[in-house]
Amino acid sequence: MNKLYIKTLGCKVNYAESDGLANFFKKQGYEIVEDEKKADTILLNTCAVTKEAEKNSFKWLNRYKKKNYQILLTGCLIPLLKEKQFSGNGQIKILSLEEKQKIVEKEEILPSRRRAFLKIVDGCNRFCHYCLVGRIRGEIRSVCEDWVVKECKRLKELGIKEIVLCGINLGLYGKDIGSSLKNLLLRLEKEISDIRFRLSSLEIDTISDELLSLMIKLVKDGILCPHFHLPLQSGSDRILEKMGRRYRIKEYEQIITKIIENLSDANIGCDVMVGYLGEEEKDFLLTYQFLEKAPFGYFHVFPFSKRPLTPIYQEKETISEKEKKVRLKILMDLREKKIEKYCQKFLNQIRKGILIEEDIYLTDNYLNVKVFGNLRDMLYIKIKDFYIKNKNFPILLGEEFKGG
Repeated sequence: MNKLYIKTLGCKVNYAESDGLANFFKKQGYEIVEDEKKADTILLNTCAVTKEAEKNSFKWLNRYKKKNYQILLTGCLIPLLKEKQFSGNGQIKILSLEEKQKIVEKEEILPSRRRAFLKIVDGCNRFCHYCLVGRIRGEIRSVCEDWVVKECKRLKELGIKEIVLCGINLGLYGKDIGSSLKNLLLRLEKEISDIRFRLSSLEIDTISDELLSLMIKLVKDGILCPHFHLPLQSGSDRILEKMGRRYRIKEYEQIITKIIENLSDANIGCDVMVGYLGEEEKDFLLTYQFLEKAPFGYFHVFPFSKRPLTPIYQEKETISEKEKKVRLKILMDLREKKIEKYCQKFLNQIRKGILIEEDIYLTDNYLNVKVFGNLRDMLYIKIKDFYIKNKNFPILLGEEFKGG
C-alpha cells in the first residue's frame, strides 16, 4: 500500500480541497499518513496568490524532489508551470485544476483535525485587477444547500466540533443556484445543533444588511464564531478604485462599526497590500491611519507583486522593492501592537476553545491558548497571560474553567 502525505499551502479553500483529496486517494488504496517521513508519495497542494507564495510552492516541490518522493502536484501553481521545469523520469504527476475540481466537487472530506474546512463555493466573478486566483479558478460554482447540510451532519457524527465554511469568494455562495449565504446559514441554524460554524473570509461588497444582521444574531446565539475576516487591501479610495475593488472605505467602516456595536468581543481581521501600482505616500498614510483607528484584532500584510494572467501584469512598477519593505515593516509593527491590544482584553476572561493541536486550543474569537492538564476536545478556558509573544499570532496561556 502506497503511503501518502499531504502538504497543503495557502488558503483555507486549499485545506478543504486537500481533505477531499485525502478521502479520494484513501479510496484508491493509499494509506494517508501524518508524518512525511513515513510516506513514499507526497501530494503537494500549492498556492500562487503572490510571488512569495509561488516561490514557497517551488521551494517545497524542490525539497520533495531532492528527497526522491513520488509527487502528486496540484493547486494554483499548475497553470503557471512550464513543461521544461520537469524531468521526464515520472517522479512528478500533475493533477490539473480541472481534475482536482472533479474529484473534490462532491467528495466527502476526510478531516485531519478537530475542526473541518468545508468548501461551499469555488471561483470568483469579481476579477480584481491584481488577482490571479479568480482567473484560474473560473466563475463561481456553489454546491447545493442539501449537500452542505448533509455533510455538516456527517462531520458532526465524526466528532468535529467546528466547521469553517470556505470559498474563494464566500459571500457569492448561491448566486449561481438561486440561493445565498444567508439562506444557507438559516438552514444550518435550523438543522444542525451542538456544533459551531466559522466563516473563512467575506468581501465587504457581498455583505447585505440582512446577512450582517443574521450573522450578528447567530453569533449571539452561539452558532457562529465572533470572528470576521474582511479583506481590506487599502485604506485609500483612490487605490481601491485602481485595484478594481467594489467598495470604498466608508462602506467598509460602516460594516465593522455595526459589528463592534453589537459584538464588542468580535475579532475582526483583514488583508492589506502595500506598494500597489500608483500608491503614493498619502495613500499609504491613509491605510496606516485607518488600520490604527479601526477595531482590528489582527491583519495580514503583503507586498504587492504582479501576477501572470492579470490585466496589470505588463504595467511598470511604481514603488521600489526597498520602499515596499519600509512600508511593510511599518504596518507589521502596527499589526503587532493591534494583536497585543486585542489579546489583552481577554486576560482573566472565559472563552470556549477547541483543541487543535497537542495542548493548543482555538477560542471562538480566534485566539490560540495553551492549556496544561487533562485535555478534552472542547473546554471552557480562563485566559491567564501571554505564553509566547514572538509569533505571527501569539499563544496565550490558560487553564480549564470549572465554574465558580
